[in-house]
Amino acid sequence: MSPIITCTVDKDGLAELRWDDPARKVNVFSAEAIDAFAAHVDRIVADEGIRGVLITSGKATFHAGADLKMVCGFFEMSAKDLWAVMTRVMTSLYALETCGKPVAAAINGHCLGGGFEMALAAHARFAVDDPDIRLGLPEAGLGLMPGFGGTQRMTRVAPWQGATDAILAGTTLDVRSAEADGLIGAVVPADALHRTARAWLQDTVEAHQPWMARGYRPPGNAPGFERFFHGLNARLARDGAASRPEQTLIAEAIYHGLQMPIEPALRQEIRRFIELTRNPEIGRTLHQRFFGTPA
Repeated sequence: MSPIITCTVDKDGLAELRWDDPARKVNVFSAEAIDAFAAHVDRIVADEGIRGVLITSGKATFHAGADLKMVCGFFEMSAKDLWAVMTRVMTSLYALETCGKPVAAAINGHCLGGGFEMALAAHARFAVDDPDIRLGLPEAGLGLMPGFGGTQRMTRVAPWQGATDAILAGTTLDVRSAEADGLIGAVVPADALHRTARAWLQDTVEAHQPWMARGYRPPGNAPGFERFFHGLNARLARDGAASRPEQTLIAEAIYHGLQMPIEPALRQEIRRFIELTRNPEIGRTLHQRFFGTPA
């Protein structure tokens, strides 16, 4: 098994899924990490001795998202091959949140992009009380969009209007703001982080996401939903969305996804992510920005 992620199970049946890539300064979703994560999730789902899961980090940051070299490579992949990569992550996160076992994320540092999307698939999130920690989905600031479920889960956990604006702007939140929006369950001192998360797991026999509850109505049924997106479309057109395709695709993913159950909503987000990667100019710009040479 890859050393990037380890999974240990204590005497109480609580599994710790610990990210600590020995070859990197921060944890990221690389191709190897995606394989390792999927394998660990398969074990967690199948092992009846595991009754809860704690996602942790062995680094100063919790998770930095997707590996940028991998993302730049997405622009060279066929749509079929990229679909396989993206749906593998989607399937793992969906399996984790629907396995019936409580899952908590203990966020000790920055939690961004794909890392935040992973945390949103947990049933509870706890964070260290540090005003410097940033959480959120900054992809739009890079000309990209979330592809691991962020447009769908963040807008279902937090108030959907503010979450939509934050995703489109690529803005991030401090832990107290995230707590106020319901994205974090509790903000605690560093020395209490794992203890608090483990206590929640011990006290929770079975967990499910709010959108899996009987009678849940997605935000697409909310009063003012159509009016909000009519206004958003006008604002995006005014602000030049034609030259920023990620803006239109993010808005489309949220608008259509919030009218669906979560699983098809996740799939239509991936379709729009793949559509974005069919634009070679975005890929060249990303490669130049991060690696200093044309793709």
